[in-house]
Amino acid sequence: MKGNQNYVPISCLFFDRLQDWATKKEIVVLTFFNEDLKIVAKSSRIIDLFTKNSEEFIVLESGENFRLDQLISVNGFRVDSCEIAPRK
Repeated sequence: MKGNQNYVPISCLFFDRLQDWATKKEIVVLTFFNEDLKIVAKSSRIIDLFTKNSEEFIVLESGENFRLDQLISVNGFRVDSCEIAPRK
């Protein structure tokens, strides 16, 4: 993502859902922000999910990979972040 923005983790439940789709090798419809911050929709299989420098990434069948906080939705399910509000 341009601007080297701080990574915001996605919810653990959604990460688990991504792992399930990857394990089942299902073709999913992903909507995400590309490097130019344009919204892209693509059908693909999820090949891998990995962590690098405390950031989580997805790898698609095409070889394309990007940070999980660039995801907007998968199969119509909105991706939630797991930002934690500061305690008062």
